[in-house]
Amino acid sequence: MKVDFPYGNEELHLEIPDTNLLDVLEMEKQHGLPKGSTEEKQAIRMSLRDPTNGPPLREPVGTEDTVAVIVNDHTRACPDDRLLPPILEELQNAGVAKDDLLIVIAYGLHRHMNEEELLETYGSDIVGNYEILHHDPDETVRLGKSSRGIPIEVNERVVNADLRISTGFIEPHFFAGFSGGRKSILPGVSGRHAIYQNHSFNMVGDSHAQAGELEKNPIHLDAVEHAKKAKLNFIVNVILNREKQITEVVTGDFIDAHLKGVDIIRPRVSRTVDHKADVVITTNSGAPLDLNLYQTVKGLVHAAMITKKGGAILIASECGKGIGPKMFKNIHVEAKSSDEVLRRIRKEEPIEAQWQNQLLAEVQRKHKVVLKSSLDEEIVHRMRMSPVNTLEEGLEMVFNELGEDSEVVAIPEGPAVIPRIRK
Repeated sequence: MKVDFPYGNEELHLEIPDTNLLDVLEMEKQHGLPKGSTEEKQAIRMSLRDPTNGPPLREPVGTEDTVAVIVNDHTRACPDDRLLPPILEELQNAGVAKDDLLIVIAYGLHRHMNEEELLETYGSDIVGNYEILHHDPDETVRLGKSSRGIPIEVNERVVNADLRISTGFIEPHFFAGFSGGRKSILPGVSGRHAIYQNHSFNMVGDSHAQAGELEKNPIHLDAVEHAKKAKLNFIVNVILNREKQITEVVTGDFIDAHLKGVDIIRPRVSRTVDHKADVVITTNSGAPLDLNLYQTVKGLVHAAMITKKGGAILIASECGKGIGPKMFKNIHVEAKSSDEVLRRIRKEEPIEAQWQNQLLAEVQRKHKVVLKSSLDEEIVHRMRMSPVNTLEEGLEMVFNELGEDSEVVAIPEGPAVIPRIRK
């Protein structure tokens, strides 16, 4: 069977022998609104005027109010270039002055975007006409502590605004359950210490900190407390199909609207197989998420959920922007084993990028990782992965090591799907 795998802005095609193929786990196909179409703009406007559990966006604002609109950075597929115009138009029609509108980029601990990335992500009309604030995790105000004792530190200008709105898109998240909603505050516009403690070794290692889990997930529950304290007033979240088209828009109360979106997407992305596979072939969902190896850990973690111990994960991730944070690479290459990575994190935390290293090490303790990317082979080896030039080469490699009769599961959309073992 031929299976298509997103890779950057392209697709790779792989013929998997039917005798080996156990299953292909894909998102449920959904019709999306054409990008930039009248139908899409109308759907966004209608949702802003008919939100979940709250008044329309324009009602709570006054002509003297300042508004902080929290948006996503270039590592996320959220269509902010199409969400921002109707949001800003609605606010300005309600009497908010243009000079009182602030767009805040929710980097968390990510690097700041350059001018080219800003234009590509938000469009020239937004970049050239509105004030944009690059969130700095070292410039926040303290709002107390969460019930877990984690400091609540939020961007000062977000706190001082009269109204706080955030955009986002809802998909599975490898340790926060689902993206969107409260994540615009934590990690989005939170302080360094808050992020480190929310993403600590024990929090990330909690058995409930996994894709699809919210009810008992400590990372999610803590983030909700932070968003409440920050008084996040209104969210504009979307659900996307495989083509990155909007299928639904959910707006309003940051808890209820987010849960509404989760209820919509959960059955579309939850997939089961009878048993774990010898080999799982996957991706990091293509662009923009497969921009570097740091982000690629997401696809690996999802694949590992249904890979046998001692089995292999073959992942296609372009990594056109390289490895990612310096410490992500350093922690890994300086250690002699995955166990040593985990010991160092536990001993020395907080360390930059430790959660991604922690989860990568957990995957590599149990599975061989084979990577098709644009990275130099030497660095791939140093990250304890096997580089290949094609998926065909990778499949041949794992068959040679594990046996020609190895069972294979394909997950073309990578972290966009929650794979489980059928009970």
